[in-house]
Amino acid sequence: MTRHARNCTAGAVYTYHEKKKDTQQSGYGSQRARLSKDSIKDFDCCCLTLQPCKNPVVTPDGFIYDKEAILEYILHQKREIARQLKAFDKQRKRFQVGH
Repeated sequence: MTRHARNCTAGAVYTYHEKKKDTQQSGYGSQRARLSKDSIKDFDCCCLTLQPCKNPVVTPDGFIYDKEAILEYILHQKREIARQLKAFDKQRKRFQVGH
């Protein structure tokens, strides 16, 4: 076995003990602990709301959305874009007046 520093993980030798020590210190855990049932959405849940779909719509890629959630999202984005355009026009007018 080669000699290496206590916390050196960049070398070719990274023992099981060092890996275990690193996961304990980071508090991240193993893959089994990270991917519990709570972290995976159910098949019939909307990708936006993560709730079961009432009126499901499927994309060509296979993502499921609730139709109401999509429409709310689109309206929200429209309002946000309109707000940003107003702020941009206001800033542009201020800049034109200043110069």
